[in-house]
Amino acid sequence: MKISVLGCGRWGGFHLWYAAEQGYQVTGWEPADSTSFALLVKNRANPYLTLPHSVTLTTDLEQALDADQIIISIPAQLFRGLASQLSKYDLSTTDVVLCMKGLELSTGKRLSVVAGEEGLRPRSLSIWVGPGHPQDFVAGVPGCMLISSLHEDTSVRITDRMGSSLVRMYRSTDLIGCEIGAAAKNVIGIAAGMLDGMKMSGLKGALMARAPQEVARLVQASGGDWRSVYGLSHLGDYEATLFSKFSRNRSFGESLVKNEKMTGLAEGVPTSHAMLSLAEKLSVELPITSMVRSIIDGETDLRTAIGQLFLRPQKEEFSASLE
Repeated sequence: MKISVLGCGRWGGFHLWYAAEQGYQVTGWEPADSTSFALLVKNRANPYLTLPHSVTLTTDLEQALDADQIIISIPAQLFRGLASQLSKYDLSTTDVVLCMKGLELSTGKRLSVVAGEEGLRPRSLSIWVGPGHPQDFVAGVPGCMLISSLHEDTSVRITDRMGSSLVRMYRSTDLIGCEIGAAAKNVIGIAAGMLDGMKMSGLKGALMARAPQEVARLVQASGGDWRSVYGLSHLGDYEATLFSKFSRNRSFGESLVKNEKMTGLAEGVPTSHAMLSLAEKLSVELPITSMVRSIIDGETDLRTAIGQLFLRPQKEEFSASLE
C-alpha cells in the first residue's frame, strides 16, 4: 500500500509519520520553492516530530502521485490551484483524502466542491477531520477522528486503512455537515482566544453552547445534517481548538486582542469571511462569526462586539427550527 501526502507542514508531517507508523510505503511532496520543505528534507524533522527514514520526500509531483491513497494537507486557500494541477492526471484508481479545515475565501465553497469544479476525478474523495494535535499523537496520546465521504463504502475503506489504537476512526456520509463544521470550529477557536486575551474566559461556556447552534443553522441551510455539528467534526474538536495551548486559531485570537504578533497559519481568519459569504447567500444569521470577522477587520473592539451580542433580543434557548 502506497500513501502520499501533498503538503508537509504541521499536519502533513503528522500524516507522513502516522502512515509510516502503520507500515505503509510513504511519500511526502511539496513544490521545489518551499523553504520549510527544504529544511524538512535536510533535518528529517520539524518542531513537532522526527520522520522515520522509510519516508520518501520529493518535489516531483508525478512521483508522489504514484500512490493508492493521496492525503492533501495544504492551506485551504491554495487548494483550488493544486486541484487544477491534479486534474491533469489519471487518479481513477486513487483514493484522495482532504485534511484541510476551511472554506474557500473568494466563494464560500466547500473544498470538495472546489475539487469537482476543477475536474478532480479520483477513485474516491473523502475528508479527514476531528480533534487532536500532532504533538499529542506523537507523544502517544490516543484520540478519535472522522472520515467523511458521500459513499459509505469509501468511508469504510479509509477508516479500516487508517484506524489504529492511536487514532480511532469514525465515519460519516454527511460531507456537507462535516466540512462546514470542521471549518467553522476554527472561527470559534479565534473567538475563544479573544476571550482569553481579554480575561473573559468565563464566557467560553456560553460560546460553546451558542456557537454550534449557529453553525448547525448554516449546515442545515446548505443541505447537510445539522447533527454532524455536535459530533467530532465540530463540537468534538472544541477542547483542542478553544482551550489547547497548541491551537493556532485560539492563539491568534488571543494575540490579536493583545496587539501581539503571531506567526503561523490560522485558517479561521479566511474561513470567517467565507462563512459569512455563504451565510449571506443562504439568508442565515451568524452573530458570533460576524463578531469575529468585525474584530479581525478592525471594525470594532471585543468589548463592544460582546456588548452587541448581549443586547440581542432575549429568546428561547432551543427551537425545532434551529433559529
